[in-house]
Amino acid sequence: MSSWSSSALAAALAATLGGWLVAALTPRDFTVGTFSDDAQYAVLAQALREQHAYRDLSIPGRPPEIKYPPLWPAVLALAWKSGASGDANLERLRWVNLAIVGPLAGLLALAGLRVFRLSPVMSALAAVTGIAAPATMRWWTIPMSEPLCLAFLIAGLLLVEAGRFRGAAAALALAVYVRSLAAPFLAALPIVCAWNQGWRRALAPAAVGVALLLPWAVQVLVHRNAVPPVLFGAAGSYAAWYAQSLAADPATMLFTVPYVNLPLVAQALGEGLLGWHWAPRAVEIALGAAVAALAGRAGRSRPLLGVGLGLYVLVVLFWPFPQQDRFVGSVWPLLFLAALAALPWLRARWTLLGVAVLAAALAFARSEGVERHRLRSRTTLALLDSLRTRIPPGSVVAASNPALVYLRLGTPSVVNWRFRSYRWYRLGYWASAWGLGDDLWAIIRAYRPGYIIIERRGAEGRYAVGSIRRQCPGVLTELWRSEREEMLFAVHPDVPCTPAVVPR
Repeated sequence: MSSWSSSALAAALAATLGGWLVAALTPRDFTVGTFSDDAQYAVLAQALREQHAYRDLSIPGRPPEIKYPPLWPAVLALAWKSGASGDANLERLRWVNLAIVGPLAGLLALAGLRVFRLSPVMSALAAVTGIAAPATMRWWTIPMSEPLCLAFLIAGLLLVEAGRFRGAAAALALAVYVRSLAAPFLAALPIVCAWNQGWRRALAPAAVGVALLLPWAVQVLVHRNAVPPVLFGAAGSYAAWYAQSLAADPATMLFTVPYVNLPLVAQALGEGLLGWHWAPRAVEIALGAAVAALAGRAGRSRPLLGVGLGLYVLVVLFWPFPQQDRFVGSVWPLLFLAALAALPWLRARWTLLGVAVLAAALAFARSEGVERHRLRSRTTLALLDSLRTRIPPGSVVAASNPALVYLRLGTPSVVNWRFRSYRWYRLGYWASAWGLGDDLWAIIRAYRPGYIIIERRGAEGRYAVGSIRRQCPGVLTELWRSEREEMLFAVHPDVPCTPAVVPR
């Protein structure tokens, strides 16, 4: 036992140091906050640190926050410095995940040993490889909640392996407090206990989970009307946004969404192994299907992993958001360990690990894990710097990334889009996911922004602005336009406007 413990400690330590080494060598030549969610987490961290309240400080009226669970903002609040600028604090928050990624790799190595029964060397190497994969790196190089959530999920698996089911329920509940999408793993725990040991043994972990999540459930219930329905998807609860989407287009939500998402999930799994831009789509889908089959096989002898991943995939398949790389990247290191463990031959395991190491090394050399952050950082920050003197202090601004506008310009902000992503599944083009003139007019009526910013990135707000200008010419006045078709509009909310309502 002492020899095994020494090997486990050595593997965890080696993986921790390896994770920190990868973090130290990863480029940091971009500003965080441009993804959108990372800026929103920063705003919530500021609220907790400076206001001692869990509110969205960027939105006019500063409504209570019920979309993002509070634990990750609370962790970021420890690094927030009162009195420093938003830019300086965003830079400080970058380092939180860079510190977490080392212990996360150590936990993954322990899971490789205890949960998946891999050798110490293979466990440590697979843990660092999973961390270095661009599918995972994209989320720990900015202040996102995925790494801490994964750490709590792994802790839950390790506690189940040790027979400590109430402790596992606590760890999994903490994972939900970091990221809502961890809920399938918490739900899986009493199911597994009831199946293997009878329903009475499931009561204790179920009670722990319910008791720990009850305060957050009360917060969401009490403040469910904190923002108007036009902001659902950008603010408000996930459940309210999903219910709104389901009521608008039930056929698409229940049938088209999972049908379209299935190959997207498989492709994201293939990209998790190979990185981006390496293989044809058909190859990525085939590899992703193989990884899914191996993970499913590993889950047969590890019920919490199997049921948890099964419920997780079920949620992802029915969730009307086609960017599956985030959902896969959130759990990719765990999936990779499961796929390795499911291979029956040692040579096959080393071959798969070798392929993953080579792919991660090549992707790391190409900076694939941060290339999107670099692009957004260059375009978004240049735009905001150009607008700094054009927007008077205290003005309400509608923008694609309102939290970042608030942090950098210090002005209250609201979205210039309405998230109707189910339309993409029905219509087939991404611009349809961000609402049109009727949606933007509802936001203008509710918050009366003085200015609207249109970024180069994506289609957020661009088509809605075009729709308003065609139907209600006096509402928007163009003040500035860049060579990259970025724009600033003055808003005249008192001009009569009755844009056509798009029913779905």
